[in-house]
Amino acid sequence: MTVSTPEQLEQSFYKAEAEGSETPGSIRRRLLPESSLNVFTEVRFPTREWALLVHSAEELEDRDLVLASGLTCRTRTGSVEVVASSETDRFLFCTLLADLVRQLHVPTATPTSALVRRLNAWRKMLDRGLPTGLTPEARVGLFGELMALRDVLLPAIGSAGITAWVGPSGAPKDFVHFSTALEVKTVSRRDSSRCRISSEHQLDAVAGTDLYLVHQVVAGSQNGASLADVVDELRGDPRVQHERAWFENCLLEAGWLDAHRDQYVNDRYALSRRQVFRVSEGFPRLTSSDLPSGVAGVTYVVDLSDCGSYRVDERSVQSSVAQADKAEG
Repeated sequence: MTVSTPEQLEQSFYKAEAEGSETPGSIRRRLLPESSLNVFTEVRFPTREWALLVHSAEELEDRDLVLASGLTCRTRTGSVEVVASSETDRFLFCTLLADLVRQLHVPTATPTSALVRRLNAWRKMLDRGLPTGLTPEARVGLFGELMALRDVLLPAIGSAGITAWVGPSGAPKDFVHFSTALEVKTVSRRDSSRCRISSEHQLDAVAGTDLYLVHQVVAGSQNGASLADVVDELRGDPRVQHERAWFENCLLEAGWLDAHRDQYVNDRYALSRRQVFRVSEGFPRLTSSDLPSGVAGVTYVVDLSDCGSYRVDERSVQSSVAQADKAEG
């Protein structure tokens, strides 16, 4: 059988569960019959665990990964097993499985390794809480990072701009490409000159690194683009296709799920201003070296109206990342 939506998967699991018994055993059904991989769903009795099983000839490191309470992943040789206990949120599990099935359709020479990387992205998202959709602030933030990726990084270094996107994985900067780093802040029009910095590491740069603060102001607009519009546009960009798995994992780590896209359909934004500042000696900031012992995790606000002498144009950023690319290439 070929199923793809969380609802279809959940219905299939419940149907198999109804056919089972209290004696030890399992009911297994094949997914993706057209795939070169052996992909199955399984309901186990009497525990009533639900599982996804993927088998291939690929070599994988043996490991166990806890994704959330009652939700685990195990890799053995070329096999990946994702198991949900009977207490796990069933629809969450099926949402996860539907996403994994979609990922198995993405062409790659190492599909099970790609699946494990996707599961790690899920773990990072679930560590921040159950996925119920992005907050309004998080939507604007993700929209801004995608706009910077589309308008600044991709034109300068092509698909390398995708792998430069490291913020969603927990890195202190949003984009890092060799010796150039970008921190992107996107705000509504009412906060157009104020830039909130969320840690002492965001505007801290190691010696020899060019750090830029990209500050964007967006406004709600019926004629603007929704978050889903920008996601779909980038998914269709040929430059993204070369690093599609990385892009999708970053989206997930940032909290994006296709299952939530209807929540964002009425939020449409237009970019009203983008300013770029080179963060160099004298730029107003707090770094770890500025803080007394025992102080960490600070947040502060930079008044950009006092930072005009550090302002540069977008071409300066693009030139910096392009030169870094050539130097390392």
